[in-house]
Amino acid sequence: MNAINLGETIRGLILTQPASETLPGRQTCIIRSVRYLATFMGCCLVSLLSNFEAWGQQATDLTETLPRAGKLSNEKPVGGIWNSLVGNPGKWVFDTTDWAMNAGEVYDDYVGGKPHQHICSKTKSGDFELHAVFRMIGDDHANSGICIWLGPTSADNAPRYRVDRGKGDWGCLWEQGGDKMVRMFLPPLTEQLVKHHDWDHHCVVTRGHHIQAWLSGAKTIDVAHGKGCLQGSFAFPLTYGKRHTNPDVKTRLVKPLGAAKSEMQ
Repeated sequence: MNAINLGETIRGLILTQPASETLPGRQTCIIRSVRYLATFMGCCLVSLLSNFEAWGQQATDLTETLPRAGKLSNEKPVGGIWNSLVGNPGKWVFDTTDWAMNAGEVYDDYVGGKPHQHICSKTKSGDFELHAVFRMIGDDHANSGICIWLGPTSADNAPRYRVDRGKGDWGCLWEQGGDKMVRMFLPPLTEQLVKHHDWDHHCVVTRGHHIQAWLSGAKTIDVAHGKGCLQGSFAFPLTYGKRHTNPDVKTRLVKPLGAAKSEMQ
């Protein structure tokens, strides 16, 4: 039974209760209270199921499903012509007080603050396959991610999608300035995938509104989100608040898919 049918059933049960006007006053008050409580609990349950239906990740195991074409050899995926987005500061827009790029790596030591801080690529893309080898060190609240199809107006305001990295959010898909949590993967599972304070491999593939992502070989995102934008910049974010975050990126390879067939589908 889905959330809508369950909501209709609850409303039907409440509406078909016997009329309380024929009962003594005290019983009338009790029955009304029970009705109000049942209505409230029913609404809470419907809301919970609706959110679960919208957020719940269908995958419930940690099986490695990353296709062979997406596995890395010498930190590069098999086949194709890849564009590297790290190692060339001229390809990025960023505040040098928050981010640095040197010797082919992107890194930072961020102690927190009021705004977000994004390092955004000048390169824009439509459909793509992306591979990033990412390490994040910091305190228990460290949070970063891999942003796609961004339309930034400033280092702080950069709406659209983020494949999250951080406690409780690993492997999730978040839409800033839109639907917020688009797809959540169960935190107890992702915690088993994450190599804390070590290098993780992320793979993201987009085809129109269809977005897929793998973390350490296991798929955490597979969703068609029809509301989102289909073109924009890539970025790495530093999330605002009291967070000590040290993100390091040593591989950031992108291949536009265009009309070509993706071996990752």
